[in-house]
Amino acid sequence: MCTFQTNIYFIPIVRPLGPSHELNVTPSKVGSVEEAKKAIDVGVDAIIIQGREAGGHVAGQDGLISLLPRVVDLVGDCDIPIIAAGGIVDARGYVAALALGAKGICMGTRFLATHESYAHHTYKRNLIEYDKTEYTDVFGRAAWPAPHRVLRTPFLCDWKSLPEHENETNQPIIARSIIHGVEMEIPRFAVFVPNPTTTGEIESMALYAGSGVGLIKEILPAEEVVKRLVEGAQLLIQQTFGGESV
Repeated sequence: MCTFQTNIYFIPIVRPLGPSHELNVTPSKVGSVEEAKKAIDVGVDAIIIQGREAGGHVAGQDGLISLLPRVVDLVGDCDIPIIAAGGIVDARGYVAALALGAKGICMGTRFLATHESYAHHTYKRNLIEYDKTEYTDVFGRAAWPAPHRVLRTPFLCDWKSLPEHENETNQPIIARSIIHGVEMEIPRFAVFVPNPTTTGEIESMALYAGSGVGLIKEILPAEEVVKRLVEGAQLLIQQTFGGESV
């Protein structure tokens, strides 16, 4: 099976490929009730609801705790699973999402901080060292002009008031990376994140992270992240609600 996370506007294009191609389509970054309504109307298989707490490019303005139950109520009896995203990094966030009506969660920042992640080791270390994030538009203004959440690094603090006319197209080269097999020069304020091949000013690049980053204390194997998430959620539900499992 092939699963796509795509913009709702592409659903009518890829949907006809459906059953015969074992295609499962889900929209990504639905960040408002209005977008959720559109997703339902085009017949998606599932909806990922992204709160403003999410790392990377942010789809909407509402926090997950207020947005999620509204979308759950909107979906009602429709057979469309709701997946929560934004600021969730541990079992407590998982259980909170379930309590608000989600059928599952989507985590990004927590899996960046794993051994298997293709993030640069300095990026991973920063996810442990920094506990605050910033909602900004500094990175990728020319390539991807959308608000995003990044680590509040010294570099970001120095440049977060960047004049509106400034963007990555008129900046010096600060790093080099191999991306999809091609060596690329990375200008200051570029949208790209550092991967293991990156050299240069790593901490001056876009270091996307969700607001739950302060709860991440160590780099772990991805398997251990999932194990702690599920076992922790089961224990929390049993202790708090008297339930048996998740």
